[in-house]
Amino acid sequence: MSTPQQQLLVDLPDGWSSRVDIKQTTNGCYAGVAELSLRGLKWGTLVFMQQPSLEAALARVRLRASQFARERLSLKEAQLLMRQC
Repeated sequence: MSTPQQQLLVDLPDGWSSRVDIKQTTNGCYAGVAELSLRGLKWGTLVFMQQPSLEAALARVRLRASQFARERLSLKEAQLLMRQC
């Protein structure tokens, strides 16, 4: 049995969005993939391993997606600073 693909609201910095595909495994756990985009351009894919419940899977996606976006923004800001020197 699988959970249909769903749009998931994730607390991300401005301009970032995500599309999450979560499936229920045969043993009742949840796993899936989250595609992250910045202003409509795909920037990465997060794979999250089996979690014991749908709520735990969604919490894991929210945490990892937020970390991913913030890290990429920090790298982008550092690159801009280096160009100014």
